[in-house]
Amino acid sequence: MSWRSSSVKVLNTRPIYEKEWPKLISAMQEDGLVATLTSEGILWQVGRYVLKHKQIRDAWGLSINQMRRLQDYIIVNDPFEKKL
Repeated sequence: MSWRSSSVKVLNTRPIYEKEWPKLISAMQEDGLVATLTSEGILWQVGRYVLKHKQIRDAWGLSINQMRRLQDYIIVNDPFEKKL
């Protein structure tokens, strides 16, 4: 599933707009990725494997700032909990 509507091959980091967050979350869920809110922050898992934030950023092509915005979106909306 492509969560971006246009080419991903660009020189600069493209912004992720508010309407694209649900598409990204949905694509992550289809790949079996789950983000759980814990007292220590967000825990990323695929099955029983725990992943680091950098691994998520690398796999999904996110910059550090985009990852921060994604985490903010998850903390406010908790979209993974609603789908479980």
